[in-house]
Amino acid sequence: MVKTYTISNTSTSERDEKMSWERDEKKRLAEYLWTEINKAILKSPDVQFSIKKLQKLELLDYVAEFNLVLEVDKLIESILKKNAEKETKTKSILEELHIHAELGKDLEEKETLGLPSPSSSNPSQWVDGKALSENEIRFEEYFNQRFDEKHWMKKAKIRFDS
Repeated sequence: MVKTYTISNTSTSERDEKMSWERDEKKRLAEYLWTEINKAILKSPDVQFSIKKLQKLELLDYVAEFNLVLEVDKLIESILKKNAEKETKTKSILEELHIHAELGKDLEEKETLGLPSPSSSNPSQWVDGKALSENEIRFEEYFNQRFDEKHWMKKAKIRFDS
């Protein structure tokens, strides 16, 4: 019995190079995917808005922003530590911003509508930020006093089983 051996055209070193190249290609593809995912996340308007808020509150700097791309968990931990230290400052800034935004919004609405505020006007009713006319107020009062919900549901053939 004669044993025959076939000699491969590729040597061991060539196979190792090929496997190494395949691993490198997979690694490059994974790195590319990781980079593209991070670009997409960082381009998101919500993420950009949150980053700007954190920077205004001095909870994020450029080094931390770089870490955001690399290790989100560590960034969150560092922000939480900074937040614990600056909690009172943050609360007061947020309250000021919130109050200032509400006041500005109220003033803009009053200016654009040309209507008095609901608290300053005589006892009128407001629906969806608009003052009701006298006829609308009368209708609402009539509707609230005389509307029979059970009769209406029966007439409209609406039934809730409980």
